[in-house]
Amino acid sequence: MARHAVRTRRPAAAVAELRELPAERADRARARRVCRGGDAVGDLRPAAPGKRQRVGRAEAMKQPARALGLLAASICSLGVGLQQANAEPVPARAPVQSAASAAAPVRFLVVAAQESILSASVAGRFAKVHANLGDTVRAGQLLAAFDCAEVQARRDAARAEAESARVQYEAKMKLQGLQSAAEVEVELAAANVNKAQSQIRIFDAQLGQCAFLAPFAGKVARVHVKVGQGVNPGAPVVELVGNGPLKARMNVPSQWLAWLKVGDRLEGTVDETAGACSLKVTRVAGRVDAVSQTVEIETELASTSGQVLPGMSGQIRAPAGR
Repeated sequence: MARHAVRTRRPAAAVAELRELPAERADRARARRVCRGGDAVGDLRPAAPGKRQRVGRAEAMKQPARALGLLAASICSLGVGLQQANAEPVPARAPVQSAASAAAPVRFLVVAAQESILSASVAGRFAKVHANLGDTVRAGQLLAAFDCAEVQARRDAARAEAESARVQYEAKMKLQGLQSAAEVEVELAAANVNKAQSQIRIFDAQLGQCAFLAPFAGKVARVHVKVGQGVNPGAPVVELVGNGPLKARMNVPSQWLAWLKVGDRLEGTVDETAGACSLKVTRVAGRVDAVSQTVEIETELASTSGQVLPGMSGQIRAPAGR
């Protein structure tokens, strides 16, 4: 048994070679990591002073592998640097508008030349509502009114105070003529008159906020309130549209700017009535939308077939040959 154990024991040099083979494989792994952008290859630090290095057969085979690893790392680093140096930013492509989109129909919306929403500037409760849906009104006509009896009473009291201040001022003026009143007394009486008149103007302004008058002639599009209803400041009361000529707004392809100008006429149809209409270009926006590549224009309805109301819509096409 002892003789068999002696025969199977390996030499010490072979054992050292087998122990050092993993180090060689580690060096090769470091070289591959460097090619992929990893750390530097190997740690070739010298042994600590006082210790004797043993260089066997495996150590001699490891030196060429380390040299090859360093060479591969240098080549990989040089290739990455060249790729970064030669890389150039690719400019973004501008959106290209096709001829088909320029020839497609364009939608338009009919709007009134004058349109307004009357709203409450103060809190109050409605005592009168004269406007009804679809009514034709004239400029300055009363449409609705708050219950402002309290404000009216305060105005009457301020007017009485103003009258009293005026009488006192006239009396002081007479006494001053008789040298029975000083100059300062006359000036104070005059100041009281001005103060009372200012109070009257304040209440007049409050009474003006109680009444809702039509700012222009037109038609009532919507009534938001009823008699006895209370509202807060900013609440809508009546919507009014003017009687003037109607307009149409639309966004046309920017390619139309090559031939479109103010005064041109565009032919289209109104969806609700299926009638033809002629639109005269009155305004062209000064900027093209960068996303949709369209420009907003405003037109006037020069002629229409059938009744056209604000809020209707339709479509137009570019003239033939454009």
